[in-house]
Amino acid sequence: MVDKSSEYPKVLERVKVVSQHGTSEIEAALAAEGFKIVDNNPDFIVCYGGDGTVLFTERTIPEIPKLIIKTSRVCRKCDYTLKQLKNLLSNIKKGNYCLHKKMKLEAETKGKKLVGLNEIQVHLKLPIYAVRFSLSVNGREYTELIGDGIVIATVFGSTGYYKATGGKSFEKGIGISFNNLHNINEESFVIKENSVVKLAIIRGPAWLLADNNENFVELDAGDTVTVKRSESVANFIYVSSQ
Repeated sequence: MVDKSSEYPKVLERVKVVSQHGTSEIEAALAAEGFKIVDNNPDFIVCYGGDGTVLFTERTIPEIPKLIIKTSRVCRKCDYTLKQLKNLLSNIKKGNYCLHKKMKLEAETKGKKLVGLNEIQVHLKLPIYAVRFSLSVNGREYTELIGDGIVIATVFGSTGYYKATGGKSFEKGIGISFNNLHNINEESFVIKENSVVKLAIIRGPAWLLADNNENFVELDAGDTVTVKRSESVANFIYVSSQ
C-alpha cells in the first residue's frame, strides 16, 4: 500500500540514524544534504543493517518513517543499498518520496500484548517436548496439533521464517504455516487481513514470540492466544527514482 498522507512533513528535515555497522558515512551523506541529525523526535529514521536492525527499530520507535539501507541482499521494494544513499537523500530533501504502509500483527495472552512486523510465533520451549495446541481461524478448526509450533506472518515477513517453515511469499493477507507438525501434514495458507486467529495450548510449555523481541511470554496448558491485525503500522520511505 502506498500512502502520501500529510501526517508527516512533505519535506523531512530531522533524522535519526540506527546502525550496527557504524554511522560516519551515513551521517556525512545526511549532513551534505542539509539534514539535521537528532536523537529524539525525528521526522524519519535511517536504518542501516539487516532485517534485525529494521525489526528492532520499528519495535522501539514505531510508525516513524524509515529509510532502509541494507548491508545484505536487497529483497524488498523499499530496501536500498549504501551506493544509492546520496540520490535517495536528494530526492527525500525535495519531497520526492512516498510512504509504504506495512501491516503489523498483535498477539494477546494473559493480559500481555506483543506486536510483530514480521510474524507472531508459538514455539516449543523445550526441544525434547512437542507443544500441543488447537487452532481456530475463519471456521477452520484444528482440535489437536502436535509439533514445534506455528508461524503467523505478515506480507513483510512472508520471505522470512514463514517461508523457512514451508510458507510461500504472498502479497496480501496473513500467512499461517506450521512448524514441524508431527501428527498431520498441513500446508501453509493465507487468510484475510481482518481475520482473527485463536490458539489454545493443550500441553506446553511453549513461548509466544514476536519478531526478534527478547521479551517472550511463556505459555502452558490452558493458556489462550489471540492474534489479529495491529492498529499500528510501519511506514517505509520509497523513492521511485534512484
